[in-house]
Amino acid sequence: MLMKDNTIFKLMLFLAILLISARSAYTAEKFFLSADSISKNEENNTIKAEGNVNITNNQYKLKANEITYYLKEKRVFAKGNVIIIEKNKNVIYATEAELSSDLKSNFIKNIGVLLSDNSRLAASSARSIKESDKTIYSNVVFTKCKSCKERTDKSIMWKLKAKKAIHLKKNKIILYENVFLEAFNIPILYVPIFYHPDPSVKSKTGLLTPKISSTNTFGTVYEQPIFFNFSNTSNLTTKAKLSSKEGLLIINDHNSISDNSNFKLKYSLTEGTKIRINEPSKKEIRGHLDLKYIYRDIGNWVYGLNIKKSSDKSYLSKYDLSEGESLLNQNIFTEWGNLYKKASFDLIKFQSLSDEYLVSNLPFIRPSISFESNNLNNKQRNRNSSIKISFNSISRKNNKDVDSIHLQTTNNKSYIYNGFLIKDFNIFNIDAYNKNGTSNNKALIKFFPQLGLETLYPLISYSKKSSFLIEPKVQIFISPDDYYNNKIRNEDSLELDLNSSNLFNYNRYSGNDRKESGIRLNYGVLFKKTNSNNQSLSSSLGQTYNNNKQELFNKNSGFKNKRSEIVGNVIFTDASYNLSYDYRFSENFNLNRNNFNVQTKSKNLGLNLSYIQLKDFASAENSDTEQINYSFNYHINKSWNFRFYQLRDLAGAKYSLPLRTNVSIQFSNECTALQFNYTRDRSYNVDIPAVTNLSFNIKLFGF
Repeated sequence: MLMKDNTIFKLMLFLAILLISARSAYTAEKFFLSADSISKNEENNTIKAEGNVNITNNQYKLKANEITYYLKEKRVFAKGNVIIIEKNKNVIYATEAELSSDLKSNFIKNIGVLLSDNSRLAASSARSIKESDKTIYSNVVFTKCKSCKERTDKSIMWKLKAKKAIHLKKNKIILYENVFLEAFNIPILYVPIFYHPDPSVKSKTGLLTPKISSTNTFGTVYEQPIFFNFSNTSNLTTKAKLSSKEGLLIINDHNSISDNSNFKLKYSLTEGTKIRINEPSKKEIRGHLDLKYIYRDIGNWVYGLNIKKSSDKSYLSKYDLSEGESLLNQNIFTEWGNLYKKASFDLIKFQSLSDEYLVSNLPFIRPSISFESNNLNNKQRNRNSSIKISFNSISRKNNKDVDSIHLQTTNNKSYIYNGFLIKDFNIFNIDAYNKNGTSNNKALIKFFPQLGLETLYPLISYSKKSSFLIEPKVQIFISPDDYYNNKIRNEDSLELDLNSSNLFNYNRYSGNDRKESGIRLNYGVLFKKTNSNNQSLSSSLGQTYNNNKQELFNKNSGFKNKRSEIVGNVIFTDASYNLSYDYRFSENFNLNRNNFNVQTKSKNLGLNLSYIQLKDFASAENSDTEQINYSFNYHINKSWNFRFYQLRDLAGAKYSLPLRTNVSIQFSNECTALQFNYTRDRSYNVDIPAVTNLSFNIKLFGF
């Protein structure tokens, strides 16, 4: 019987096939069949479909020029432009295929497989073994580089060639035998056995991409990482770095996460050279530990550890394990809280990585305890109020121990009056110190109240395409002179650098041991203009005044006289530019602080420039600090990218000295990433001479 493709006829035929299948005890999965023509051969007990054949069931879709379905054997034979789309999104291309009634392949000729991660596998034949749930391929080629119409086979950057490959579906790996790695059709590596995870695996135990580099400190370096996947939430990456000058370095990185906890442990070990002052250099056991752990219970309590230690000051920088720290801290903590209440407990110890910090002066905080509460949950409140209580116990090797208790209450309310935004607030502090924390070795209690008033008068102008804001702002604070500052040892209030971001802080000291005192006035103005094309320009300008000179402020911080230096900024942003300039100048218009940053990008080019200058702030042997760093990133085309970065020290130098230079060339496409990298570093860290580093990295995507 022969019927032309017609929706009604197809539906009738589909029902007839189901009835025939039922009579012959056919129990396979149901599927839907459509084609230009469909016929049934009663003698051979077959159904034949020709022209634009489509078969679908819950797991697979099959397309072909022609299929023959043997009802008794429950097998499907497909010919001509065969395409099988699996549920896992793998796509199989073939000239011929033999399949079971559920459309699972049994034998396929001239097969090509587009895997779900866009990698490709081709073979002369493939045979499925249902009992062991595996597929065996013969004469295999595997790559993630595109071919077909986009590239000829000769232009493929890399591919694996093997006599045989087995896809072990239960283990989710593809295992190759007698494997050659070819680059541009040139064999460069042979291994008897190789395997990689199939695309259904997010992470799998195995070797990661190696790295080869060369530096004047380490010589030639080969780095081989290995990834161990213990579970979906736990893994370990171990790196073995073998260098011609410094030997073996082992770095282990553990990660584990659960619904309530997060655990990260990174540590390293080597026998490396350490330069000793006035002594010959020799190799020592060196290493580091970096542990982070946090646990949250159902009661909203958080417990954690944050511990980082190094065997010596220069180890982390030398072996490129540093995050730029000059101090390492070991912290044990617990916290509890919400929007309205919170409490914390901390034990903190420090390790110095710089000669600027004497070990005898480093504090051990044992512990720091604090509790804070506010009334924001009271909808009937008339004023906003908060209270904070803290206890600090600090010890040092030089026996300068300090125990102190601090209480701070704040109270404020906001008003609107004739366009003025007004806010009044009062702050009250009680600070108690033991005798070790004072200069006269006597216990001390300090009461310190403050009253404040803040006024803003925003003026806004609108047009169809832009808006313009002018916002004058004035703050006044009244408090008694703090005569106790010279009697209390400063443990937590760092040196101040006045700038536009902290101009309107009621206390510019960061901690509890120092307070700004007297009658103080902060005043300034903000300008801001925005356009409909997403352009924004803003600027601020301001100054602070104190009725008595703040003797405890360093003159270089911007508080040389009763009136401070003038601070401000300019910020401009649009689709292509981000520009910011922060400055501080004296009343004689001498610029004492400059910080300039600009970023711009076009279709292929990105530029970054940053400049900072601080007067009378020591840098090396110079009285000023002045540095500039700049970089540009150029996309040569879709695959090639060039980047240049340099940091220069401009202070007191007739010719500026580059502290750090980096040049890199990168290539990447869908299957390969290459990077050539050159670095010259003159940072002169302890134990580390100027470093020249030349490295080459290659990564093959797909396994």
